[in-house]
Amino acid sequence: MPNNKGDKEYHSPWTDLSLSVSSKAQKREPFPVEPKSGWGIVAIVGVVLVLVIGAVYVLFFRNPGGPNVGLEFARPNQILIGDPFVLSATFSNYSDSILKNVKVSLQLPDGVSFLGQPQGQRVLEQAVGDLGPGSLNQQNFNLIITSGGESLKKITAKLTYSTGVNSSAQFENSAETDILVSQPSVSLVLGAPQSILNGQDFELKVDYANNTSHEFKNIHLKVDYPPVFQFKNSTVHPENPGNNSWNLGTLPSGSGDTISIRGSVIGPERSFLTFNGSLSADFLGGTYTLNSQTVNIGISPAPLSVGVTVVGGQDDIFRLGDTANYTLTYTNNSDVVMQNITISSKLIGELFDFTSLRTDASFNSLSNAITWYAANTPQLMNLAPGQSGSVSFSVKLSNSYPIRLLSDKNYTLRLQVQIESPTVPPNTVAAKTISLASAENKVAGMLDIAAEAYWRDAASGILNNGPYPPRVNQPTQYTIHWKLTNYAADVTNITVSSYLQSGSRFTGNVKSNIDSMPTYDPNSGLVSWQISSLPATKGVIGPPAEAIFQIENTPAITQINRSVQLLGETKIEWTDSFVGMVYTNSASALDTTLPYDTTITTTDRDVQQ
Repeated sequence: MPNNKGDKEYHSPWTDLSLSVSSKAQKREPFPVEPKSGWGIVAIVGVVLVLVIGAVYVLFFRNPGGPNVGLEFARPNQILIGDPFVLSATFSNYSDSILKNVKVSLQLPDGVSFLGQPQGQRVLEQAVGDLGPGSLNQQNFNLIITSGGESLKKITAKLTYSTGVNSSAQFENSAETDILVSQPSVSLVLGAPQSILNGQDFELKVDYANNTSHEFKNIHLKVDYPPVFQFKNSTVHPENPGNNSWNLGTLPSGSGDTISIRGSVIGPERSFLTFNGSLSADFLGGTYTLNSQTVNIGISPAPLSVGVTVVGGQDDIFRLGDTANYTLTYTNNSDVVMQNITISSKLIGELFDFTSLRTDASFNSLSNAITWYAANTPQLMNLAPGQSGSVSFSVKLSNSYPIRLLSDKNYTLRLQVQIESPTVPPNTVAAKTISLASAENKVAGMLDIAAEAYWRDAASGILNNGPYPPRVNQPTQYTIHWKLTNYAADVTNITVSSYLQSGSRFTGNVKSNIDSMPTYDPNSGLVSWQISSLPATKGVIGPPAEAIFQIENTPAITQINRSVQLLGETKIEWTDSFVGMVYTNSASALDTTLPYDTTITTTDRDVQQ
């Protein structure tokens, strides 16, 4: 066979191998040629199999992926929080084919954002197009770190592409890098006293400084106050009506300043108030956090304190019609005489019956405020150091819930109390001495059960047979209705139950307008209805939960001229989800007088002969 590279004769390696094996066989065995040729064929087949297996291994196991493509990061040095930076992803095509529809995406961890994109966006994909053989490309991503100082942030890049126009196969390469996060680019320190008294003026100092080698523009400071903070003034005028935001303008490299905020609080003693400060700047149309800090301030026990106790409910939980008895106890904890003390309390809740209020104090029915002062309580004129006293009042709860909407539920009774005196202890910077107290009690809901019996009951769709008035030894059928009306709280684990009485039997004909049906235990004669849950206002707004079942009763001769009891007392038990307690209720037993069946006009409803 001619060789493309020259005129020399081409020899197949398989021919040489065959000859070599045959030659050796002739030297070793004095047998005819045919067996020697058979061994040569076997050897050739073995070598071919080895080569084929090797090729399969190389093609399918050693090189399962796509083209040879490189992807790596140009990792920057440590990054300051709030200082924008560029992260470059470099990718190369080392293969002989064109990469089609190349896309590169970056996945960010929490605390890192893409500049110019929504801050919650964690992945950004950029289309590159086609990448020719031997090409080198680079994609830049503008990023900013907004949290996580002195930590590592892992960022992942992915490169996706295909190898031909008609190819549906997609290939992917990925790479990771860790970004070392350093200190904030702009420092922020909130300074405040560890503890204060109610009504006492104090200062919150905000120190900030630019730690970078370049300036920042459009710097904003915001301080989130607790609701009880009363702003008075600041050394830099706020830019918003809430008095908690400042435009600091441009901040040159290495520069800084301090803003002082003055105010006071009136809150519960021994509680802690949180002030959250944050610095932000604008980049590429978005606002990004440069730094944030938090400071806590405690409210110390006041020189004049007040406490509340409530009596009248069960385990601090009230029900309709209960009477709430409030006692307010006050104490002078200072070393000076407190003069002209005023105690004011405000009742908050829709279930208070203010017409039942009993107190020696002054009552304002417009604001529902009760006030004690020296004119109606002389002991408040002067309170010596260490001396205590108390005032009290009582008020009943309404007998019904003021339900108008589906959301009218989970009622509470709240009392807010404030005691104050113009006397201020020495070395205290305050206009007056103030202390607060409060009490809140939950009001349980109510689940009502109605049990009704009918002989004519066309509306139920159940036909009752038998005579009425009932007759001795003749069966008459009745339908029993259980109706549940739920007030003011969601309830769970509801059980309705009652026993069939002598002469009555369960026919098995049942209906319900909710998911569960009544069941009957023939051994005990108990009819029960198990319900997993009912929402508040069910039956108050909209139809009640209702179950219907049919029973049959046959009067005995001993019951002539008497009514026959069909069903015993109906009991219901449930768990109030709002207060977490178990309650019970009941409905009266049912007999053959059928007071709810208005279709019966006869006055004599006793058993007939």
